[in-house]
Amino acid sequence: MRSVVVLGGYGGFGARLCRRLAADGWVVLVAGRNRDTAERLAAELPNARALVADRNGDLRPLLVAHRPFLLIDAAGPFQGGSYSVVEACIACGVHYVDLADARDFVSGIARLDSVARAANVVVISGGSSVPALSGAVIAALSKDLTEVRSIEMAISASNRATAGASVASAILSYVGKPLRLWRAGRWLEETGWHRLRRERFEVPGRKPIRRLVALADVPDHTIVPETVSGRPATIFRAGPEFSFQLLTLWLLSWPVKWRWLASLSPFAKWLLPLQGLSARLGSDRSAMAIEVKGWGEDGARVRRWTLIAEEGTGRKSPPSPPMCWPMSLPRGRPRRVRAMRRGRLRWRISSRIFRGWRSPMRWRTGPMCRFTAA
Repeated sequence: MRSVVVLGGYGGFGARLCRRLAADGWVVLVAGRNRDTAERLAAELPNARALVADRNGDLRPLLVAHRPFLLIDAAGPFQGGSYSVVEACIACGVHYVDLADARDFVSGIARLDSVARAANVVVISGGSSVPALSGAVIAALSKDLTEVRSIEMAISASNRATAGASVASAILSYVGKPLRLWRAGRWLEETGWHRLRRERFEVPGRKPIRRLVALADVPDHTIVPETVSGRPATIFRAGPEFSFQLLTLWLLSWPVKWRWLASLSPFAKWLLPLQGLSARLGSDRSAMAIEVKGWGEDGARVRRWTLIAEEGTGRKSPPSPPMCWPMSLPRGRPRRVRAMRRGRLRWRISSRIFRGWRSPMRWRTGPMCRFTAA
């Protein structure tokens, strides 16, 4: 059986990955800095072992000793992170996948493309809700459009979908900070967690969701204008379930914007306890929507895709892409493997994600292409 190292394997997303991969017959090496926590999870899984590993350290001795087929980095945060884990995998001939949604990290990984190709190692960065899932939807919505003019995306998480420390750090890293958006054919500077709007998520047969969302910094802001025909204006917004949570961060963004504070990242340790106080409140419904506007052979078109994840299943969305990809990687040590990177990935993703990956995820999606007059 092939083995896989899951960094951050006992975290929120990492634990789901470990359980899914173990059920599929992989030998799972649950890796993290806390041996006791890793051992508790490994004891629950068939063919699983615990490893002590720090993604900020040198992983080459560990990879040489255990010779895994694949490493999945679910640890994070990736904002401001180095490529030491990726470089260790390439040096040891281990395929690499991560759940990064950090814009600079995912966009910059292209610098390792030639090295990965020379080593016959597959490197996939951005295997999360963005840019992997969002990219798959954008590819489907824009498939037969001659030119795409704009793409708007939004995600809103259930208040009961407990975020990990890395997620909290990732959000606070860009709140109040300048970020670049491609609008009107040029790069413009905006502010993270600004440009608030009320988003409506709606699918047939389900109660609509209306939530406040704000500008988030994600890889799609760089990838979409570079890879989609027409270089469309692109914007991504995200938000929690309750408006007061979003507005609190919006208010805190101003001291950062005015440079009274360097960043809100040091306050990440306080964000999770505060979220925990209201964890029992709210619903268990998360949502995601993507709207594409462009030109087809018959004129202007507007297409919208909406997903509503009920009964707490929204937390299964980010780790879905890396659940699918390991099964499609070639067995053994291939002679030729095409290394994949942010733009080169070309938005390819298994359709099993849209079927809930063979599990009762209770997702509700609207029509993949809802046509309306522009």
